[in-house]
Amino acid sequence: MSIHTDLASIKMIAQVLTSQDLKKTFAELVTHLQSNVQYFDWVGLYLTQGDELVLEAASDLEENLMWETNAELRIPISDLNSMELGKIVVRSHQPICFDMTDVTTLEKLAKEISARLSMN
Repeated sequence: MSIHTDLASIKMIAQVLTSQDLKKTFAELVTHLQSNVQYFDWVGLYLTQGDELVLEAASDLEENLMWETNAELRIPISDLNSMELGKIVVRSHQPICFDMTDVTTLEKLAKEISARLSMN
């Protein structure tokens, strides 16, 4: 199952590293992950603004599946001092669909997003 997460994330890591427009890249990232990983039914990227997490990009702005999911991952995006910069949230209708490879791959993606956010 998670080979799809690996492949989708590798493409998006490259895009995050080279992007001139992070807002556009974040929109592409969530859409790409949701489209290319069969069991990712909704993907959102939240960034910290003050004391709040604000939805920066979502695979579907109309429907975030908050009340309909059977599985959810929340991957923190943190800087080198462990300050939270945001989160990647993945939701699925399928129960028990995520594995450790999904988690570690998304953590790598979050680390690259953190590095880019810290540069700005």
